Amino acid sequence: MNKLKLTSIVTLALGIHLLVSISLSSAAVKFYYQDTILPGTSVQGIEIGGLKYQEAVEKLTQALPWPDPKSLLVLVDPDGQPTDIHYGDIQYQADYSLTVKKALELSEQATSWQNLFCLLSTLQKGRDLPLLRSFDTAAFDKVLHQLAERYYQSPRNAQLILNGDSVTIVQDIKGRALDNPATIKQLMDLPVQEHRVNLQFRTMEPQIRAVDYQGINSRLAIFVTQFEPNNQARTHNIRLASQLINNSILKPKELFSLNKALGPRIQQNGYLQAPVIINNKLVPDYGGGVCQVGTTLYNSVLLAGLTVVERVPHSLPVPYAPAGKDATLAGDLIDFKFLNNTEFPILINSQIQQGKVLVSIFGHREGATSRLIRIATERTVTKASREYIEQATLSPGQVRVQRPGRDGYQLKTYEVTLENGKEVRRQLISNNVVEPEAEIIAVGPKVNTKGIVKK
Repeated sequence: MNKLKLTSIVTLALGIHLLVSISLSSAAVKFYYQDTILPGTSVQGIEIGGLKYQEAVEKLTQALPWPDPKSLLVLVDPDGQPTDIHYGDIQYQADYSLTVKKALELSEQATSWQNLFCLLSTLQKGRDLPLLRSFDTAAFDKVLHQLAERYYQSPRNAQLILNGDSVTIVQDIKGRALDNPATIKQLMDLPVQEHRVNLQFRTMEPQIRAVDYQGINSRLAIFVTQFEPNNQARTHNIRLASQLINNSILKPKELFSLNKALGPRIQQNGYLQAPVIINNKLVPDYGGGVCQVGTTLYNSVLLAGLTVVERVPHSLPVPYAPAGKDATLAGDLIDFKFLNNTEFPILINSQIQQGKVLVSIFGHREGATSRLIRIATERTVTKASREYIEQATLSPGQVRVQRPGRDGYQLKTYEVTLENGKEVRRQLISNNVVEPEAEIIAVGPKVNTKGIVKK
């Protein structure tokens, strides 16, 4: 027998011996721990290794007591204010039986020789399992829907306050809405012996933010035209067009189209019939009068030094603008367009006052003061304490939240004024203090609360 063949036989024999040894060891462990949870297994930190089914269920029931249906579950908003419901309202319960069965199932799998690594890992390092629980998600979702209106806050756009040629920007405020799926997940992940769920919210961004106005610090130009307010249909169209372009913001190098801003001049869009110039004649048509708003805007754009890209005059002189300083529109064929050729945003402000159209262009002027007003808050929280009292009427292991408690807090709200990016004023506008209220939990006999139960 050559040396290579002998080595192969020895290697094969050792491999067979190892497999047999592993199989016998695994079988011995499996026989020894039959119907018993593998040592090193725990649930939420409670050791249940070496216990049989009923022993493990009883130990978990006492060590991890779960509230009865009449116990209070506390839903806490961002201000620390609680809303109480009963666990029974959503059929919330801990499933000790299923948890132990899962532990036994994993122990059975671990003692199989194919899972030798899992077996050794459990014996040496341990394995901690979650306490399984269940609740009626549809019932909880219904509770959240009932709270949604109370907590809904619509977003508030940033505002530009105009005082003569100066500008003050009021900070935008984000909106919020209750996030049902995220709150349901919070409840799913609620730690054992915890009875407070933090309501989750999704944020809604405002359409216009303070950053959109960043750099706007002065009025660059204003132009005014007059109209006859007694012509009701034409006045209506002028007001509508003015509203549609008012507060339009153009970013640097952005192109403005008056046709796009006003939309089709048709009855469905709210326009009325009034005189328009067609083929050198005045005839009634929907949208008559909007050209006066366009002409006023055109002249303000010229005074602001912006780039006119497209502009067509009327075929007849108009009484509300100097000769050669008017702009007309015609469906999609004729438009008035201009470009923001500056390095900063610009704002179109259009107002109707006593038979006058006033269109201003606001933008950036070197040396002008940029003022921003925003709201700032300072919040400190004092956590509520927890008190346990033993109640003989409760079953062993049973827990009932009698008073949900409430965190205390102090909330200071300031109005902060910044000029050219530097804070120049901070005024306290409210100081709200709420004292904490202790949480009181009644427990049945044999509940482990680390020696702090009041008899």
